[in-house]
Amino acid sequence: MATPVDDHRTPQRLNKRQQQAVETRERMLRAAAEIFAERGYQAASVGAITTRADTAHGTFYLYFRNKEDAFAQVFATVTDQIRERSRAGLSDDRYEGATGVIRGLLSVFHEHPGLIRAMVEGMMASPQVEQLWRDMRADFASRLAHHLEHEQANGVVRALEPDAAAQALASMTEWYAFTHLVLGDPTSPATQDDLDDAVATLADLWYHAVYGTTDRTS
Repeated sequence: MATPVDDHRTPQRLNKRQQQAVETRERMLRAAAEIFAERGYQAASVGAITTRADTAHGTFYLYFRNKEDAFAQVFATVTDQIRERSRAGLSDDRYEGATGVIRGLLSVFHEHPGLIRAMVEGMMASPQVEQLWRDMRADFASRLAHHLEHEQANGVVRALEPDAAAQALASMTEWYAFTHLVLGDPTSPATQDDLDDAVATLADLWYHAVYGTTDRTS
């Protein structure tokens, strides 16, 4: 719910009813995230979400159209984290830049394995959830393609087609993250060491595939 603003763009204080509505929505989003992460997309239900949020069943429909919409709002936070962390990882050093971008994506997978599982499950059952996945990939890949085009203009990237290369690198990164950090060992969750190893492996492959060198000194 957007905060009302006056003509001078100065935020107005919410009245008690508006504040309660904001708090209820936040509580329901947290509950939805927990239920999707614990049960997966198919087994999650409106009833389970409202029970976890300690709200009436009908209250759900004041904030979400249906279960798909609830998942979309939950997953928007995941997508935002990927975008923000990947941007924060950029560096003038090419290898460190690749490492930072990859870590931005993988760290979110590492922190939210249940939601990533729910996404993969949900996109097999729901066109709307599938589109969420496509949008997430398109955002990541388009930013990578733009970077490759910039590097080509500077004459530091070997001959390759930026869009196709970006799609291939994004797919490799996403599915390696899924299999290694989300699926991983079913008896124990992925550790920080697992995350670091995955980042290092992918960064090395990215760097040498894009820049066509056998070391990181040129």
